[in-house]
Amino acid sequence: MRPHELEQLKSLPLFSEMTTQNLQRLLDAALLQQFPTGVTLIREGEPADFLHVLVDGLVEIYTEQQGTEWGISLINPVSTFILAAVVSDQPYLNSARTLADSRVLLIPARHVREAFDQDVAFARIVARELAFAYRGAVKKLKGYMARSSVERLANWILTEARRDNTQEIVVIPFDRGTLASHIGTTRENLSRNLALLTEHGVRVRGREIVMDRKELLEAFARPQTLIDDPTS
Repeated sequence: MRPHELEQLKSLPLFSEMTTQNLQRLLDAALLQQFPTGVTLIREGEPADFLHVLVDGLVEIYTEQQGTEWGISLINPVSTFILAAVVSDQPYLNSARTLADSRVLLIPARHVREAFDQDVAFARIVARELAFAYRGAVKKLKGYMARSSVERLANWILTEARRDNTQEIVVIPFDRGTLASHIGTTRENLSRNLALLTEHGVRVRGREIVMDRKELLEAFARPQTLIDDPTS
């Protein structure tokens, strides 16, 4: 890694509380790599050889069951992904691929476990990351159980608008098949759901979803903090 890249990584939340010695040992073994869109980074069932830290870009966590792919989660920077497999030294339960050009820090899993055992501050941050991942999985399960696919789509739109601090327009950052997979529906149902949302203040313009009357969409979606707030 170049010196400026090393300094950038030292400022990441995951490493911010580590001792200088342990951080240097961890980063000395790491690789910072650039990946184009569509590269498979992890395959489910394989040994967890590396901890992946997304520095820039967008990554999809997914699974393939009986020939059909299903989206599990979308990873935005800066964040680790599939951390539990690395900490527990177990095979990956899901696969991961880039949905945009991405920079990913690869840290050998053995070094991560050693740092976890030796550095209390790092262990605390890892535990926090695992807790957020668990809570995110529970929220998604609650959304699947309590909402129809069109309600999940409506809340996805509102969540994306909050994430990007936009008031009226959300740009779908990937193809519609990926979006359908991540709200638990088919591409055909997604098109029907988008058409249904026109009755609730929404119109579609290519990859843009325009909220002409956001209050109507919110009244339909009924967002909940304990499902839709990514910070809770």
